[in-house]
Amino acid sequence: MVGRLFSMVFRSRLPVSYERGEKVSLSTSEENVSANESNSFTILLFMTSTLIILILFSSLYRIGAVQAIQEMSKGLIHSTLLLNALLLVGAVYGVLIGHGKMKVEDLGLTVEKLPLAFIFGIAIWISIQIIEGIIGYAINGTIALESSWTTKGTARIGLLIGMLFGTALFEEIGFRGFLLVQFITKLGRVVKNRVLSTSLALLTSQTFFTLVHVPWKMMNQGWTTAVFLDLLFSVFMNGVIYGLLYLRTRNLFFVMIIHSLGNAPTALIQPSIESSIILLLLAIISCTVWPNLGVSGSGWHFESKKESMLTGEHTRHVE
Repeated sequence: MVGRLFSMVFRSRLPVSYERGEKVSLSTSEENVSANESNSFTILLFMTSTLIILILFSSLYRIGAVQAIQEMSKGLIHSTLLLNALLLVGAVYGVLIGHGKMKVEDLGLTVEKLPLAFIFGIAIWISIQIIEGIIGYAINGTIALESSWTTKGTARIGLLIGMLFGTALFEEIGFRGFLLVQFITKLGRVVKNRVLSTSLALLTSQTFFTLVHVPWKMMNQGWTTAVFLDLLFSVFMNGVIYGLLYLRTRNLFFVMIIHSLGNAPTALIQPSIESSIILLLLAIISCTVWPNLGVSGSGWHFESKKESMLTGEHTRHVE
């Protein structure tokens, strides 16, 4: 399934390189997009500040300060929301926007793309419920509702809010909207093969995405073989998949929704199989039809499907 995503990504256009502080217009008849490349210090500062905030938050969690807030709100204010609120303020707003002078559009947040992402996200969530219902009925002869809604409804809603407006929001902005694109740009100057440079950028950026999960994992579970394998095969592979989804759709909001549903499925129907498998399949199906919708991406653009498959050229206009 991941291989299918790879093949789709490299048939479509990838971002071009541009100089620091230079406005670049990726121009087609459909849209013009301007963006800024960050210098290496801003990238390093973002990575460092992210790790520092994570370590400090882990210390607060260890002494019970975070859990107290979560318990007082009966789970509605989840710990992941608190953590990523700090990361959004410190690493994104403070470093990228404040110090780096980046605009939200440079980070993949193009408001015009939100409605389509929302429609696809709702459609995927509904499809998961229908598929789980059909499978459950085929296996058990009945459709059972998820029982945890009656006992932990507030906590489940809090987890979804924490994922959507916390974890997914920060991680997609930071590691896909910013870090992945910056690495693609910089490595693209050194490695001339487009597929190789993009693959290296994807693997490098998502390696750091995996590393920032280490303090939290170690604090909760210690350093064991199981934790290492979880970091390697769950966190790292999820980062690669989300990166591929972003490169394919150019819609960061869509990836945020997929990320949130992956971490907090909020199923109404009692799952009969792992819902993340269904989610990934539906995400890949969405990627196959995305270029045919006449939509363009988050900082880059689609040409017509025929052109994007046949040419790797791009038009570059410096304002």
